[in-house]
Amino acid sequence: MRDPMTVAFEIKYPWWKHKPWPKKHRHAIDRSFEWKHRIPDEMKKGRESMWDTGYRETFITIWHVDPEKGGSDDSCGWFYPRLTNWQKERLWNGAWGESRNPHFLACGGREWEGTYTEAVSLYAGMIALVVRLLDLKVSFEKIQRMAVERIHISDCCRPENVFCFEPGYHTNSTTDSQRDRQDHFYGILCGIARCLLDDLRPWWKHPKWHVWHWKLQIHPLQNFIRRHWTKCCKCGKRGFKKGAMSDWNGTRIWHDECDDSAKPAPTTIC
Repeated sequence: MRDPMTVAFEIKYPWWKHKPWPKKHRHAIDRSFEWKHRIPDEMKKGRESMWDTGYRETFITIWHVDPEKGGSDDSCGWFYPRLTNWQKERLWNGAWGESRNPHFLACGGREWEGTYTEAVSLYAGMIALVVRLLDLKVSFEKIQRMAVERIHISDCCRPENVFCFEPGYHTNSTTDSQRDRQDHFYGILCGIARCLLDDLRPWWKHPKWHVWHWKLQIHPLQNFIRRHWTKCCKCGKRGFKKGAMSDWNGTRIWHDECDDSAKPAPTTIC
């Protein structure tokens, strides 16, 4: 589950809160050493050790609020473009051939037993299959580059294990059924299709430009209302000049001095 609210843009103040470091000292490998030993003290005025490129506070934050149509928290396709019913049908039909005659899911274990060269070739074949099914205009160089990046640049898992299929591990059934293979391979094809469509999507079609879904957060106005108008739910007084505490839902807010959550429960003497 994702938060339906995502930051689309941030409008900064025109002035610096912390000025940038001198150019020759920016982007150092060890910023702490650079700040302590190489930047003269007279140059540290107005600057901060943690912000070598400077820092400006946010004036207005523009949020994109997903309408959550159909029960999805990404109905606009912020992270990946949504597949149409026609595209889903094409990919499902393409997975049918793999379920009858396994080619990409030929490895019957949990770990890939082939070489990386074979994995790159197979992954390029799956990308080409998606390109053909969805009738996309993608060059072979792009297909090869995507396959190489997917296999050789991984985060925390072995991406070549996508070619493995073991009943009871990749499915809920212990038997190797045609339906389970089709469903498993369909999910793989959908993932590749979303990545391709995201790469081919023009910049102006990104959901961050959905003006009708924007929500503005004006920080000076928000701070003014919080400081002089917001009411404490415990003592009833208005205004928060210092820190405040709230519940998980953000529907109730109270002063620090009004917090009684850490106080021990009163004891009664019988």
